[in-house]
Amino acid sequence: MKVTQYKALGLAIGTLVDRERGILEGLRPLAVQAGQALSDEQLLGAYYALASALRADPAITTASALHGRLYQQLAQQLHLIPDWDATVAFGSSTAAWPMFEDAPGALQYLAKFYRLVLIAPPLAMDTEAWSLRLTASFDAVVSLADDAWHAELEAALARLGLRRAELLPVRSQARDDPWAQRVDFPVCVLSRGLAQPWNHSPQALDGKRCEYASLADLAQAHQRALRA
Repeated sequence: MKVTQYKALGLAIGTLVDRERGILEGLRPLAVQAGQALSDEQLLGAYYALASALRADPAITTASALHGRLYQQLAQQLHLIPDWDATVAFGSSTAAWPMFEDAPGALQYLAKFYRLVLIAPPLAMDTEAWSLRLTASFDAVVSLADDAWHAELEAALARLGLRRAELLPVRSQARDDPWAQRVDFPVCVLSRGLAQPWNHSPQALDGKRCEYASLADLAQAHQRALRA
C-alpha cells in the first residue's frame, strides 16, 4: 500500500491513547478491595460491557458521567458500596489516561501531509482535553453515536473538501475499535507489541503491508515513500 496516495487519516482513538492501561489502573483497586483476583481481560470485559449498556441511556451525555456511573455499577457487581470520591476520580480520569509515547511527535509530522480525523466511541473520553495533551489540531472529530456514523464521517470529509476514498483508516487492536468490523476499504493497522519497545517490534520492519508497530512507524513509512 502506498501511504502517500491518501489526503487524510482516520485515526481511531486507540491508536493514540492507551485506553486499556488507563481503564485497568482505574478499576484494579476495586477488584483488590473486593478480594477478587480478576484478570486484566475480565476487568476490561466488564468495562466494555457496562460502557456499551450505559451509552444507550439518554440521560448520560458526557464521558465523565458515563465513567462515574460505570464505576458505581462495577462496584455494585463486586458487592461493594461505591466510594463517592473514587467515583468522581474515575469519572474524570479519561483526560489523564496515558498516551502512547510516539503519538505527539508522529501527529506533528503527519499533520504536515494529511488532514487528521479523530474517530472515537461515544462518550469514550474528553476529546477536547486530549487534543490539547497531544498538541494536535484535528481537522474533524467523529463520534460513533449510532450505526449511521459513516454518514457523519462522510459529512465531515465533505466539509474538508475530501472524498471517502482519500481517507486512510488507521485502526488499533482495541476490542471496540471503530474500524474493526465496519471498514469496507483499505485500512492501516497499528499492532503495538506491548511486550517489547514499539520501535523494535517486527511490524516496524515489514513494508509489504500497511501494518506498523506504532504511529511513528507509519510516519517513517511516509518519509520512505517520499524518498522512493
